[in-house]
Amino acid sequence: MCRPKHIIVISEAYRKLAENFYGYLLRLGFDARSSKSRYRYLCEFLSWSEQKGKFEITKITAGDIRNYYDYLSERPSKNGGGILSPKTTHGHMRNVRDLFMMLQNEGKIKINPCSGLKFGYPRETAERTVLTQSEIRTLYRATENALERAVLSMAYGCGLRVGELANCTTRDVRLREKLLIVSKGKGNKRRVVPMSRGVVNDLSDYYYNERAKLTKGRNYNECESAFMLNNRGGRMKAWTYNQHLKKMVGRINNQSVKVKQITIHNLRHSIATHLLEQGISVEQVRDFLGHDQLETTQIYTRINKRQLQELLQ
Repeated sequence: MCRPKHIIVISEAYRKLAENFYGYLLRLGFDARSSKSRYRYLCEFLSWSEQKGKFEITKITAGDIRNYYDYLSERPSKNGGGILSPKTTHGHMRNVRDLFMMLQNEGKIKINPCSGLKFGYPRETAERTVLTQSEIRTLYRATENALERAVLSMAYGCGLRVGELANCTTRDVRLREKLLIVSKGKGNKRRVVPMSRGVVNDLSDYYYNERAKLTKGRNYNECESAFMLNNRGGRMKAWTYNQHLKKMVGRINNQSVKVKQITIHNLRHSIATHLLEQGISVEQVRDFLGHDQLETTQIYTRINKRQLQELLQ
């Protein structure tokens, strides 16, 4: 493992610790690219600790970690100028927390200095576009074939990201068990998504009827395992899903939907909001969406509260 540019970690023990942390992340299922980024984050923390005279990880206190947070909050960004974004700062602190969690699990520390600390996830300022349940039903009525319904059912009904849609294989869709396996989600993490009866019916209709026809296209390969195929029989590309969605939106007369200029990711936002409206717990919705942080899912609870306040005005 090479050292990050411009960051020098003097202690051999610290360098070994950073390498162990990298291996720990890989074992948890993070991909190599994100693990290397987090390795660099850790090296910065260890280098900063050395500059403060702390050469033993067991000597680092909660006060030291608070001071590191203050340092990051004022540190200039090496990319775009200015200071680090709140989200980047939070990522650094999450990394420190995970390091001490690893050490505690391995029995190398008895007291976790992060246990009493909380660094809140920064609130997003960008507005998230969410369709109402009525608008979702309108969108379903605008579909013309089983393929389009399958696109909606995977994006909305299963809450998949567009990249997860493109990577989905026939082995991942377990119609009999009513489960969809996301083998490589964000951060290379695997999750299992339960499918409703309606979603199962839509995917079954597409798979047993329309997909069989698409396999006769000129680009179809017998080794192709993609669940969603394009009209030439090849794997449907990520950008194509938004094209299909755009066609559906173009057929409806509901202007409230058209002005939102929705994408596949807006359908993911919508199902998250609707599940919370139905009383599903934040933790369950987090697992359904594959969020790494609970705070990311809690954004949708704030959307619900704001919508309620608007109705009461």
